[in-house]
Amino acid sequence: MLIALRIALYIQVLLGLGRFFGFIANQRLWETHISLGVLIAVLALLAMRPHPKAGNDAVRVLARFMPLITLFVGLGLWQDVFVGRFAVMIHMLLGLISVGLVERAGAQERRAAAGRAG
Repeated sequence: MLIALRIALYIQVLLGLGRFFGFIANQRLWETHISLGVLIAVLALLAMRPHPKAGNDAVRVLARFMPLITLFVGLGLWQDVFVGRFAVMIHMLLGLISVGLVERAGAQERRAAAGRAG
């Protein structure tokens, strides 16, 4: 499940950057970005649950809930609750933070499964 979450996050980043820089004008493709955001939030809630070996430290908790926060900001942008370039930049920053947290929590999980500290 972690690998699916990571792949979805990177596809999401590419779609978001493509939209931001004007490469994605197709509405159907843009709707994929929104749907993928929901999927990522659900996958993060499931994949980042407390792990028997990796535990449940702050990074793992943040990795579990940051995609949900990013989704809420994105939905706010979609519904014009938040408007403007600054709100979009905040959404993008939250998304990149989500990627980093998931990567870090995933690395901790892999190290714990291999029996290494870290």
